[in-house]
Amino acid sequence: MKKTNNLNGKYSGEFAEDYSGNLLDDYKELLPELSDFKTTVDKAVENVIKGNPDFWGIPFEQLKSMTEFKQALKEYINKNNSSLSALEILKSVIPKKHVKPNNKLSNKITKDIVDEGEFDLIISGRKAKKEVTTKVMLEYDNKYLDFSGQKYTPYDREVYDGVVTLYAAGNNIVTPAMVYRAMNGLTETEYIKPETLEKVKESLDKSRYLRIIIDYTEEAKLYNKDIKKTKYEGYVLAANKITVNLNGQEHEAYKLLDKPILYEYAQISGQIISVPMKLLQTKDAVRSTDEVIVIRGYLLRQIEWIKNDKSNRSDNIAYQSIYNELKILKFDLGEQAYKDKTKKIRNHVKAVLDEWVEEGYILKYAEYKEGRTIIGVTIAIV
Repeated sequence: MKKTNNLNGKYSGEFAEDYSGNLLDDYKELLPELSDFKTTVDKAVENVIKGNPDFWGIPFEQLKSMTEFKQALKEYINKNNSSLSALEILKSVIPKKHVKPNNKLSNKITKDIVDEGEFDLIISGRKAKKEVTTKVMLEYDNKYLDFSGQKYTPYDREVYDGVVTLYAAGNNIVTPAMVYRAMNGLTETEYIKPETLEKVKESLDKSRYLRIIIDYTEEAKLYNKDIKKTKYEGYVLAANKITVNLNGQEHEAYKLLDKPILYEYAQISGQIISVPMKLLQTKDAVRSTDEVIVIRGYLLRQIEWIKNDKSNRSDNIAYQSIYNELKILKFDLGEQAYKDKTKKIRNHVKAVLDEWVEEGYILKYAEYKEGRTIIGVTIAIV
């Protein structure tokens, strides 16, 4: 008997168990109407069935288990980039941990080494009998001169760590809003200013166009003596930009093509920070400005070094090191403006640390002096 094309049912409900309502809410800036998901799935399934008479009249429950149908649906979605992006973003995992590479390269990358040629990164390893060197070169792709001469800033590193956090949680497609949330521990829907998203996007593009060569053969041999050659050539962030058109509006997302290289490289030596996302949720104590984001990231790196049993780092964090991280110079600001600025930064530091004492991340902290001048904080770890 000839099959008929009977499309009375809707299909998105069959997929709904894979997506939580909270997750849909979290990405509503990408999909302004929650019904977009339902419409996308229903339309894809309906069009695949309409275009394939062999599927007419077969119950959807049965179609779902047919290899031919699954392949046809996959091919349809692959031909419709906005549908693919929308579905994959809806499947995004909200991170529970904030993840940061915390080795010499990830910290040195902000120290004016971009476009300065090849340099030797001296690696100290307890198993090494001699000095171990990793050779590194970072330069912007000449095809993208807009970034030529630009510094890779501490803020860029925090954006990158947001991508690492999302990738470590299992995400291969990210949006600027997702990255910003991962930088600030935000899991709820919260308005993000367009200019903030634009800055995150510009930072992501800087990483995409920043070429890197790392020859870490000697370092890798510290952990596996059988390694003959280990060299990476590519981009700091290997990702393609995807434009999603929904409801007549275009939205940009990034599809990660590989593990972020600074993350992969730091994994070799196990120099990875992983802390609860709630530690980034300091907005009740201090607003998450670009400056505060950098301060918080810097403090996390320092405290994790202090907590490391193998580290001989002191328990002190000097305020001057934070001023240096933010590139705050008296010469640029003038005497009074410098005093006002550094006082504000010290207040930000203490606000963040107060939150972390409340969360039980550190036991306590106290300012310390040199002579009569307060110059930093001493951290007491749990």
